[in-house]
Amino acid sequence: MNALICFYSRTGATRALAQNIKEILLDHNVECRIEEIEDLKNRDGKIGYAKAAKDAFMGKETEIEEVTYAPADFDMVLLGTPVWSGTIAPAIRTYLNKYKNDLNKVAFFCTHGGGGESKTFKVMGKICGLEPQATLSLRDKDVKKVKHFEVLEKFVKQLDI
Repeated sequence: MNALICFYSRTGATRALAQNIKEILLDHNVECRIEEIEDLKNRDGKIGYAKAAKDAFMGKETEIEEVTYAPADFDMVLLGTPVWSGTIAPAIRTYLNKYKNDLNKVAFFCTHGGGGESKTFKVMGKICGLEPQATLSLRDKDVKKVKHFEVLEKFVKQLDI
């Protein structure tokens, strides 16, 4: 089996979680690649964050940089997003809408400051039209303190690998 870990991260929490998931998958002898979705809209600083939260709340898409890996080439795509205004980041919304027909199996993960993962995962599943094999939600502070490896093991064991 091969897997693609595809994510967007503004502050680095989702990026760190994606890297940790990759390590666990490699430990399970799963061939995997990692792809960070690049939002071409400036989301830096307080104003950038406020605009990002508004775009997420409104269900807007954004322009993203061309991806390196075709999701259709992978048995499974693990999709990660921060939770903004209780939903997915615009860059992941754009990615899902663009590649939803190229996804075979999916799993979802998110980072957040205090909730919203349930709605986030529902939105992701609705866009791509697939039920995730597994979902993983972690608070930003737990990712930064590296308090989640047991949870990651459970997440990976739910995958059909």
